[in-house]
Amino acid sequence: MTESSASKEAITIVQQGWTHLQAQRPLAAWASWQRALRVIPELPQALDALSRLETALELPMAARAERRFLAPDDPIKRAAWDARIQGRNLQALESAADLFASLSVDDPDDAAAWTNRGLCMAWLGHNQEAISCLNRVVQILASSAPDQAVEAWSLAEILRLGGGAEPLADDLRYAWVIPWSRDQRSRLLASNNTLQAIKQPGALLGGTGLGSETQIYEWLDRPMPVPTPSLQYHEVPRLLATAIDSGDTLRLSSPDPLALEQILEPLQTALGTPDQAIQREVCPLPIALADAGVWGFRYPDGLDEETRNRLTREGVEQYFENVWIHRPRHGLNNLTPLQASRAVRQGDAVAHVQLAAVVRIREQFAARPKTSALYQGYPFDRLRRRLGLGLDDPEAVDPTDASCMSEVELDQLDLSQLSGSPLVEAYHSAAALGVDERTARLAARIIETHDQIPAGTLTPDLFAVLVREALQQGRKGEAFDWMNQGKQLCPTDERRRFDLWQAELHTRSHSPDVALEIYTKLLEDQSLTKDQTLAAIEDLEQEGFLDHAERLRNQSKVRTPDTDQGSKDR
Repeated sequence: MTESSASKEAITIVQQGWTHLQAQRPLAAWASWQRALRVIPELPQALDALSRLETALELPMAARAERRFLAPDDPIKRAAWDARIQGRNLQALESAADLFASLSVDDPDDAAAWTNRGLCMAWLGHNQEAISCLNRVVQILASSAPDQAVEAWSLAEILRLGGGAEPLADDLRYAWVIPWSRDQRSRLLASNNTLQAIKQPGALLGGTGLGSETQIYEWLDRPMPVPTPSLQYHEVPRLLATAIDSGDTLRLSSPDPLALEQILEPLQTALGTPDQAIQREVCPLPIALADAGVWGFRYPDGLDEETRNRLTREGVEQYFENVWIHRPRHGLNNLTPLQASRAVRQGDAVAHVQLAAVVRIREQFAARPKTSALYQGYPFDRLRRRLGLGLDDPEAVDPTDASCMSEVELDQLDLSQLSGSPLVEAYHSAAALGVDERTARLAARIIETHDQIPAGTLTPDLFAVLVREALQQGRKGEAFDWMNQGKQLCPTDERRRFDLWQAELHTRSHSPDVALEIYTKLLEDQSLTKDQTLAAIEDLEQEGFLDHAERLRNQSKVRTPDTDQGSKDR
């Protein structure tokens, strides 16, 4: 090969590396640049590219770490490997991949062969195939060498964000694209006071190809509160979607699909847009933005730094310990982290490895220099504790802090020794885990000691879990007792909810006369909304009480879709 042709080949390979990196395949990019150096040693373009990757601090460590082939620990197996490898060029990745595939076929439990095969696939840019190999490594090593298995699955967590592995990605961007007009824009802005325009959208649009007239909005779940030092996290707005208005198109995006679903009804009402007119898109987030879901909250301008930092830390805790743990992940065999933690308690070594690796990568995202301040020093041992994993640094977590307790710890609490704020904190912690039996135990203790708890704790939601658990156990009388206590103890403006619950339960308990009497009283007090009335009518009809449903319909003067259609037919 001439010097000129070698130079062209090496430069072409360098460009291939940049293409891999653009496609979120840093391991394949690294391998390309190493290959270019083998064509022309000390090639400046390749050395510069490798240096940039090494110092790309926006990427977690697992995406930048240099990796090498492994060798078997067993001397006999190592000798057999040497015989097979002799004369082979392991720098030719396709050939090396075939070799390690052959070795893994000869011995399906050879973890080193599977690891090396996975590395070849990753370096070639075949991320999906690489993940499959690393999954086999985890199956082999989960019980005997869990640390090595965690290392393998940590790499898989990075690979699933790369091009070609889209079906296996867990951190996604969901988008809706809707054609719209100036009139629709005006209606949406007029009907929604939680759409906030970004004052300087230009900085966010650089390199997107969108015009200078493009406007960006943030769609919040509530109006922005007044900036005060007493602001609490539950009062802070949550970002439902980022909206980009490019003139004739509205694009709404979010890393949380449930947040988008929250805006569907008000969006369609304002725009008059049928569901089929919405083009839905899903794609993996770039590796550097894979933790975008953490930052789903917004603060008012003018908030002092101390309050902002406090709320930010609370937001991180809330996201990981109460929200993220409920989201299924391919990296956990489609279990949620909380479900995986329960499998770990049952002795599932693979679930243990996978969960530990997933948490480790989240921790690496938090450790990046440009984002570490945003995490406010959040110790991921809080999350490990929440999921029942071993702690890296037990000193980082307050053992009396119930907010990040695991399910086992919450179940072991001695409620006779718990009251006041610690009891309320334990209740909220349990409620976030979503198991009524556990939460009801703490809710009952709160009601028992209600004269010792902070103001504002007694709410219908607290009684709701007790009602649900009583009904789940077939104890209707107990459910009515909890409703009656709620009416006595909750604030006056909340008590109508208990009347509505009682009416619903009477309907389903075949006491339609009592139910109708309660609904009638609520109508007289103007305490029943149209939607609640329609739901009540539907309940009565479903239980077979058609006469009662008709009487309620006549009293309320509301028309159900069926009756409206019937009028048109007549």
